[in-house]
Formats: sequence, structure tokens, C-alpha cells
Amino acid sequence: MSLNKRAVSRNVIAVAVIVIIVVAGAAAYFMSTQSSGPSASTSSTASVAASSSASMPQTLTVDEASAPTSLDPGTVIDNNGLELAQNTNLPLFFCLNAACITSQLLPVVGVSWAASANGLSYTIGLRNNVYYSDGDPFNAYVVWYNIYRNLAMNQGADFIFYQYFTLNTVTTGDINSLNNPQNMPNATLLQIMQTPGNSVTVLNSTAVQFNLTNPFVAFMQTIETSPWVFVDPYTVEQHGGVVLNTPNSWMSVNGTTVGDGPYVSQIYVLNQYDILVANTHYWAQNMTGSDTNIILQPAIIPKIIINYKTDELTRALDLQTGGVQGAIISFDDMNHVMSGCSACSIPNIGLSGTVEWVALDSMRAPLNNTLLRRAIVAAINVTQIQQTVFNGYVSPVVGPEPKGLLYYNDSISPPVYDVSMAKQLLTEAGYPNGQGLPAIDYYYYTSTYQALVAQLLKQDLAQVGITLNIHETSLANLISLQALPGNSTNAMTMFVINWTYYADFSAYEPIVDLSFGAFGNAHNQTVVNLILKSNTELNPTLRAADISGATQAVLQGASFIWLGQDIDVYDTGAGFGPTLFNHCVAGLWYNTAFNGVDFNSVYYSCSP
Repeated sequence: MSLNKRAVSRNVIAVAVIVIIVVAGAAAYFMSTQSSGPSASTSSTASVAASSSASMPQTLTVDEASAPTSLDPGTVIDNNGLELAQNTNLPLFFCLNAACITSQLLPVVGVSWAASANGLSYTIGLRNNVYYSDGDPFNAYVVWYNIYRNLAMNQGADFIFYQYFTLNTVTTGDINSLNNPQNMPNATLLQIMQTPGNSVTVLNSTAVQFNLTNPFVAFMQTIETSPWVFVDPYTVEQHGGVVLNTPNSWMSVNGTTVGDGPYVSQIYVLNQYDILVANTHYWAQNMTGSDTNIILQPAIIPKIIINYKTDELTRALDLQTGGVQGAIISFDDMNHVMSGCSACSIPNIGLSGTVEWVALDSMRAPLNNTLLRRAIVAAINVTQIQQTVFNGYVSPVVGPEPKGLLYYNDSISPPVYDVSMAKQLLTEAGYPNGQGLPAIDYYYYTSTYQALVAQLLKQDLAQVGITLNIHETSLANLISLQALPGNSTNAMTMFVINWTYYADFSAYEPIVDLSFGAFGNAHNQTVVNLILKSNTELNPTLRAADISGATQAVLQGASFIWLGQDIDVYDTGAGFGPTLFNHCVAGLWYNTAFNGVDFNSVYYSCSP
């Protein structure tokens, strides 16, 4: 997943969600079914795995392709950091099934919820036995603190709260006054917390009410992952507290060392590695039966080492030689790695929530010409890219919404590859055979499979007389360039990216219009109007029609080339490729409301 940018128009976001979290596709259990290598146990219970774990390795090591931008669950916005945040800190609820129906949410630190008929108020009941790894309690005051902390920091990950919350009259002084290991407010702060109608109202120590500024039908889907996880207020207050419009520098590198999840971060070395260890004070470790679930179960493997290695060859060799038990491998290198690694396997987790795409800047010449954009789209042989680059590990998709989500419309077909049509459209655009058209700049981040995509795009466009200048850059620089408005003279003309977030259409809105703040390459008022309507439409049939209409309008606008939806890919790294594992690694499951691997579900079925 790309890093999302916070260049958000608050006049629009009051009724439009643009969360990344994350998170954005089918939510279902896939328990360690593998496409090659020996068959692994499909048991999802910790007790079955634990019965044979004593003689198994006690460490799992994984190579990933890029380091987290932050370890603070309140500000992290990339998948690597979200992976750490979600393994160490828990959400209120978690999505259970493919459509993410809100009546089928797993209770995590929340146990009950009720919504008002108008969609403006949600009352959440909390567990009363949840503690952080340092012994500090989790309660309703902690929930209040975290929401207002994020609103006050106003960082990239925090814009989701501005979709339906405001700071009201709460100040950073109010927030910082929750500063004791009991996480209990003083009388003055308690009165503020109990103010009716505020974005968060504390009803008692185990119940909160969320009051939205506008109806938002995906609200319960947005609260399943970061930034909807809750750090220990006392830990924050002992290390700088909350500063308006500013991240906490200590939390950025230590924010997962204290948590209420199955793991805590033991050691983090910037840009090198992170070591997660089982939370020995984990409050849920003695829960059994119907009281627990896959999110709550304690860690089976005591230590997880995550190496951050940008070199793809190094990651592949580490996996092939047994130096690690999992590694992100470039799509185009998968077959080669598998052929040289008899112990390697690709988890059969099915469709991911990750969409791979190319953006065309429709706000600036020459690509503000719709006919020219349509010519470019028609000239690209997407099927060849899917087969050659992705080795078949993508499915055709018409974005922005991925297949598997509620309201995806299978009847909308992708654009056809037609060189003759591309040449005709190019002539109609005023550039017969490309004459008079300046070279178009194309940007991609350093990755062998992205380099191959770039070469194929260049070849396809050359067939119709369009010259593509290719620019390789770092992921960080690409992200910074994405933040530029589409009408900026320094904005990228064309670029590649991918996107993953929580399981609702609204997670993908930042892809398709400048008004939603993440990418500045397109603006279509028809799309904006349909999206705003869909996010407040309580009637499912009408919402489905709104989303289909937005999808059709995006397709007709031709500002995007949908390369495909990844298959068998965990949301780790930044679109560098699938994670391959040693065949002895079992218990793997996938849910796109979870970024990366949910390590507490993983165990060894044999010794690698």
C-alpha cells in the first residue's frame, strides 16, 4: 500500500471517508492452505498448535522490503508500521466475513454496539478486564483520549477522524491532563469527557458514545484497525504528551513497546529490523472457547524478527538458503525463487484487497485531454502485464473498489486493448500518430516488477507514436510527489501505485479524486457527488447504485489504468510482491482489515 497523504479538504471530508487502513477487501479466514509444498495443518486454534510447539523453533524471521515510517499506532500510515501496530494494539471490533457485515463483527476490546436510526450515534460497550503490557488499564477514558489525541495531532493517519469528528472545545491541555497509571480522569476532565454531543462522550468506564457530524454508513468498518487502536495514555504522557498538529517523536520509535495485544515490540533498529516478542502480561491469554477468537488468541511463536531489506536478491537468497522463514519476493521473480526452493510455498489466501494501477494526471496538459487519456488506456495490453509481470497473481479488476467487497459490480467490464482504436482516438485528440505530442514522464518506485511494468507501458505506447520517459525513484520520493496537486507544475504526469485499506468502497475514494485528499491527479465532480451521496446513503440498494455510477464515471474519465487485483498477497511492504514462506509455517490467515501478517495465528507444523 502506498502511504496516504493528509492533503484533505475538510469542506469535503465532513461527509467522505478516505481511510487507508489498511485496510479494503474480502474479509475471510484462510487457514494455511498452500499452493505448493507439503500440506500444513488447517487448525485455527491456539491449543492445537501449542500442543506440538514445544519442540518447534521459537522464532520466526521474515524479510520485508521497506521499513515503517512510524511505530506510533496513532500516526502510522504505511503497511509495515500498521502490521506492527495491529500485532501490538487491539481494535474495538474486527471484521468476520467477506462482505464485512457490521452485525458480524468479532468482539475484541469492544463487546457490544448499537447505532441510532439516523446513523449519527454509536454506543460501544467495552471489556473491563483489558490491561496494557505495563499493567495500566484500558477503559472508556483511554478511548476518549486516543480519539482526541489523534484529532489534535492531525497527522496523515488521523484524517479519518475528520470524516465524522471534530475537536469541539477540547484542548491539548484537556487531553494531557489524563496523566496517571490508572488512566482515570480528574473531576474537571471527567466533566469534559461526559459532555453530551461531543465527538466522543464517556458514559461510564466501560461505555462510550460516538457522535458523528454526518451519517456515514461505513463507520463500523472504519473502526477495525489503525488508527482505531488505543495506546496507553500514561505512556504517551511520560514521553512528551500531545502537541497540536505535531507527532510525538518518542512514540514514533517506541509506540509499540507497550500494548494490549499479543505481542510487544522489544527492539526496533531504524531501517534495519524490529523484534516482536510475546506479551507475557497479555490479558487475553487465559480466555477460552467462545470468549476468544483469532484476533485475541495469544502468540504461539514467542519471537518474530522482521528484517527490512530493500534488495530483492538478498531477500530471495535469505529464503532459499533457510536464513529466514518468510520473505517478500517480487512478482516477476516468484517462479525463479520457487524453482530453487523446494521448501518454499505461497499461501493460498485468495484475492487480496490490493489494487495495482497507473494514474494519469488529468488536471494538466497534455493529459487534461480526455481523448488522449482514452487513447493511452486503449493502447495498454493489461493482460500481457498481468501474465508477464505478475505471473498470474492478479485478477482483472475495474477500480477503485476491489472484487470481493460489498457493491463490487461484476457487470462493468475493463477497457479493451485495441491499438487501432488507440490510434483513432489519438488522431481525434489532435495528435495523429503522436505528432505534436510531447514525451510523457512516467514514475515508478524502485522494484524489479515495477521496472518491468514501466518497460511494457513504454513498448505499448510506442506502437501508437507516444513516447514515454521512464523515471525510477525511491518509494519515499514517489509518495512525496503524490502529495502535489494535479495542477502543480511538478506533479507527476503518470505514475504507478497500489492501494489497500479496510473493507469498504470508501477506503478507495482517495484514488479517484483530488477532493478526497490523497492523490492530486484527477477531479471529476460527477464522481465526487456520487461518492458523497453513497457515504451517507443508508439504503443498501441505492448505495450500490451510487457506487456503480461512480465506478462507471471513473472508467469513462480514463484517468486510471487498472492493472489488476493481487492474489495471495499479504499487505506488507509497499506493493513489492507476495510473501513466500517456508512450508512448515502454518496457521496463516488473511483478512484485509489486517495489514500484514497476524503473527499470533502463526505456528510451525514441522521444523524448517
